Amino acid sequence: MPAQHDPSGQKHTHLGRTEGVHVPDLDDVELCIALIHSAKTPDEAFNYFCKIVADSGYDRVVYSLLTDHPSLGLPKLHGLASSYPEDWMKYYLEKEYLRIDPVVQEVLKLGRPCFWNDILAGTDLSEDAKRLIHEGADAGLRSGISFPMVSLAGEIAGFAIARSDPGPAKNDYDLMARLYLLGTFFHETYRTMYQQQKHVEMPGLTAREHDVLLWAAEGKTDQEIAIILGITFHTVRFHWRQIFRKLNVNGRSYAITKAIRLGLVTPEIVRTPYQKW
Repeated sequence: MPAQHDPSGQKHTHLGRTEGVHVPDLDDVELCIALIHSAKTPDEAFNYFCKIVADSGYDRVVYSLLTDHPSLGLPKLHGLASSYPEDWMKYYLEKEYLRIDPVVQEVLKLGRPCFWNDILAGTDLSEDAKRLIHEGADAGLRSGISFPMVSLAGEIAGFAIARSDPGPAKNDYDLMARLYLLGTFFHETYRTMYQQQKHVEMPGLTAREHDVLLWAAEGKTDQEIAIILGITFHTVRFHWRQIFRKLNVNGRSYAITKAIRLGLVTPEIVRTPYQKW
């Protein structure tokens, strides 16, 4: 499918083909991560992510930059990658709906994943916002979940998954947690590949920092890592602070997913047949 361009000239990628690739069930998060890890391009990573998410009933995905991203050389942009209806994306951009979208505004304020129905039920909507919601539903985006991704530099990206039906009567927070983990890995995959295309310099880790990351990626606690490496717990924490700074992240899980995507560590969970394809 050809790429769409918004008025600023930025490229939007859309869901493409993944024939010949087994798409694992979202219940097997490790295999899902491995599949995304096997992608060769940002578009391919997005396609895999969309296919995995679709099996949970959410058949539309949009990945956006909610603030300017100097690290990528890109401005704020709705739909850097999208499988939303193309006519809706064009209309949304023309109307500059990003400014008034209540879901976007609430996610930015809360800084955590949110079901759309929770946001809309607890928010006083302007007439413009109500019109946006109704128009989105008419376009096949009736319910969904949005997820923010915040870097240490203050750059905020995010992705939203939507479905054309009202969705289950009860919000599935276990599903949200699995999607958030997978989405974090997709986010790092996409931005790292984009940076590599622009020849952005990779962070350099010391041998000890590498060891700390690798054992953490294998599921070891900091106390266990200290015993394995023959160092103190406080030394492990010191290495984490250096790792966070070098990778520009603000958490242990975030550091692990980014390090895997960058190829800095390769734990057992991603040593699968996907890497041989």
